[in-house]
Amino acid sequence: MSEKKTVDQRRDSKPKKADSPGSKNGRLGPGELDKLVLGQMRRHKGDAPQTASAIGKAIERSSGAVANCLVRLEKQGKVRLAKPKPRSYELGVAKKK
Repeated sequence: MSEKKTVDQRRDSKPKKADSPGSKNGRLGPGELDKLVLGQMRRHKGDAPQTASAIGKAIERSSGAVANCLVRLEKQGKVRLAKPKPRSYELGVAKKK
């Protein structure tokens, strides 16, 4: 006889996104997405410029969230828009002191 799984057991058997340190239920804390995006861009400098979609797939986050993050990082000078269509970004140029 096969046992029926309860709703809770079925939920637990679903694959989950990789949790980052300090995350709850796969959600990121403030500033964590920025770190993930910048880390991905640093690891793949040779692939620059990169789109939000490509970065999102690599870090397993939505392309919309990554696109918003890239706009924010551009305003901070950490990345720059390399191509307007499709919107592609590369790491910002280090500022001279």
